Amino acid sequence: MKKTSKRVNDRNIIQILRQSYDGLSDTYKIIAKFIINNMETATFVSLDELSKKVGVSDATLIRFARELGFDGYQDLREAMVDFIRGIIYPARKLSVTVKPKDIPTLEFIQKMDFEFIKSTFDSIDREAFNQLIQLIISSKRVFVMGWGLSSFLAEYLVFQLQRLTYEAYAIIRERRPLLERMLQLKKGDVLIVFDILLYSQEVLEAIEYLHANKIDVNLVTITNDSTAQIVQFAEYNFFIDTYGKGTMPSLTAPMSFINAIFEEVISRQPTKTKRALSIFQQEVMSNTKHSFQFDQNSLN
Repeated sequence: MKKTSKRVNDRNIIQILRQSYDGLSDTYKIIAKFIINNMETATFVSLDELSKKVGVSDATLIRFARELGFDGYQDLREAMVDFIRGIIYPARKLSVTVKPKDIPTLEFIQKMDFEFIKSTFDSIDREAFNQLIQLIISSKRVFVMGWGLSSFLAEYLVFQLQRLTYEAYAIIRERRPLLERMLQLKKGDVLIVFDILLYSQEVLEAIEYLHANKIDVNLVTITNDSTAQIVQFAEYNFFIDTYGKGTMPSLTAPMSFINAIFEEVISRQPTKTKRALSIFQQEVMSNTKHSFQFDQNSLN
């Protein structure tokens, strides 16, 4: 039976390659890895040039495209062009939408942030999201990594999980290099990596260390760039819109995604949640130094 072209379903070419990778032959894995790491080169050279760069025949590239579900090499190439144009085209990242003078700033930002959230949530694979939540609630330890602006997101997710008494730890750049923190991870741990807006080679090196040493952790990435190199190492990837239609970058969507994670964890663990919030209410909210900051009835 002929496979259905994955382009018709508007699936991300990087995701297609990543999800198909384990089932590919050794030769096809070489091709897939080259495309992932050299997307722009692979997109804009001819079939003959690409085959020479990868070290395979033209016919092998054509068969590779069909193996992925495309009609042929040209179909695959068009998917890569769409990817470049729609996701990583530089002009999109560098442009800035100037607010029309007749639109109040508050209304303008509200509209833009709503766009970020809608674009992000519409693209999230619901099954992958369900698997992420299951990993969090079933794993003994959850580590969350972030560098630069992403460190704030990492700390916020850890803060929320710890509030519910989950064993969660933030891995951010402090006095020790990120690589050293990788030594703490053990089989079965969950590592969630925020890699948004500003990227660090140190983050990539830490993830490559896990991969090279076959440390069997459940790796999840949350990034705004589908071509980020850490994507190829992750079990689950979630792509966040931080630019909308050419606006300045925003952290609204990733913060909303964290809130969605938090709410789903609560809904799946009502007993654990009730117990954790009850202890919080008794130990913190009953303290006269803090209780005035909260509405105690909201936790009843």
